[in-house]
Amino acid sequence: MNLRAYAGCFTAAAVGVFLGASAALAQGTVTIGAVGPFSGPSATSGLAMKKSWDYVTGKVNAAGGIEIDGKKKQIKIIFEDDQSKPEVGVSAAQKLLTRDGVDILLAGLFNSSVTLAIMELVPDYDDKIFYSGQSVSSAIAGRIRAEPAKFKHFWKFGYNSDALGSTVVGTITDLARDGKIPAKAKTIAFVVEDTDYSRSNIEVMKPDFAADGWKIVATEAVPLGYADFYPQISKLKQLNPDVIISIFTAANSGAALVRQLAEQKMATTHMAVYYPGLKEFREAVGPLANGLLYTPLLVDAEGSAAHRAFAAEMVANGMAASLDYGLGICNAQVLMDALARAKSVNADKLSAALEKTDYNCAIGRWVFDPKSHSPRVGKDYFVLPAAQIQDGVPRIVWPADRAAVPFKPRG
Repeated sequence: MNLRAYAGCFTAAAVGVFLGASAALAQGTVTIGAVGPFSGPSATSGLAMKKSWDYVTGKVNAAGGIEIDGKKKQIKIIFEDDQSKPEVGVSAAQKLLTRDGVDILLAGLFNSSVTLAIMELVPDYDDKIFYSGQSVSSAIAGRIRAEPAKFKHFWKFGYNSDALGSTVVGTITDLARDGKIPAKAKTIAFVVEDTDYSRSNIEVMKPDFAADGWKIVATEAVPLGYADFYPQISKLKQLNPDVIISIFTAANSGAALVRQLAEQKMATTHMAVYYPGLKEFREAVGPLANGLLYTPLLVDAEGSAAHRAFAAEMVANGMAASLDYGLGICNAQVLMDALARAKSVNADKLSAALEKTDYNCAIGRWVFDPKSHSPRVGKDYFVLPAAQIQDGVPRIVWPADRAAVPFKPRG
């Protein structure tokens, strides 16, 4: 059944909700619905994104709100938990769009799989803007590019998988070429969570590694939140890859892998995606994280004066100076900027404003590609650096022109 028709079947009580939402807008409120993981394995990141959005909208409201249709209006956000499950995310999105009558939907603050599932609702709400958070999967941008009319009002704030992939491949191949990491056999093993996020990153990396003569000897995919890697490590010890690449969004999975690799005395070059940027990970493993390569380090309070001020702002307002909070703040600021320029929640007008976005946040410049509705990546736009944890502190080591310190070989 078409969701618009389904909405008409609601009870009189539900109709009252619709009228209440309309009255709220008329009285000066723009309502944003946000779907994110506020419980479950990705809750740490989801709650950080929630706090970031609350912080930015609080500042906007304290300054008088945003002019919409000639009147200053406050921003209200309704958060719904997706538990990192696509089907729960879709149900939450339907509730926000129908019962709550939100003007804009944050269609997945974090998990790519949730965002991909919510995208199926877009045709039934062609008068709404759908805007995602950290979701990285290139499949999201691919859908937008393949069906531009269908997804004309869907905008992807998060960079695509190819940005992470090129950083991982570039870091490993450059370090191997320069003799800074051992790579006699040029073999790689992946240990990853079984999610769209990981799969999309691997799909990008594999052909680029192959083009440089590297061979993938294993791809070990485990459930989200997995923490017993002894079977996978036993296999890796037999294969003895030159490089292990791990991809996890749950801090506990990354911590378990790093601890268990150390227990099994595997000193293989290890490059991780995402989880080393989580404070919870570094607190859990302590000195065992030293030497670990990872991407992305987006808030470098030690090596960047601009990031130092941004980090100080976050800490002063009860947030950690971390990737999740940094991306959350920029995520919210980019949408608030577009709303201020559009002066409307009309989907066509707000889409036109998002397409013209050129916003400098502390951690990067956001300019959307008009065909994929995703951020442009590159030295003139948004750059994903690679870091190494040295003496407990993450420092940028790649690319060379942005390195804060030289790479330090393990051992």
